[in-house]
Amino acid sequence: MFNRKRPRVTLRVVLFALVDAVGILVFSSGAMWLARGQTLFIPNFPTSTPAALVTVVAGFALMLWATGQMLHEFARVAAKGADQA
Repeated sequence: MFNRKRPRVTLRVVLFALVDAVGILVFSSGAMWLARGQTLFIPNFPTSTPAALVTVVAGFALMLWATGQMLHEFARVAAKGADQA
C-alpha cells in the first residue's frame, strides 16, 4: 500500500547532526550551571548566571537550527528521489 523508503543520510545530514550534538553540549553546560552551579565538561565555562543563560539560549538555537536543516535536507533528498522515480 505505502512504499516508504528510509531517508538517505548524506554528508550534510551528518554535519548537521554534529552541530546538533554541539548544541546539546552547549545547552547542557549552561543548564548544569543554572541547576547546580557546576561546570559540565569545560572547566570554568560558564562562570556566571548571565553567561549560563546565554549558553542555554545559544545551545537551544543551535539545536533548533541544526534539526531544521536536517529535516530540510531529508525533504530535499526525498523530493530529488521522487523526481527520478
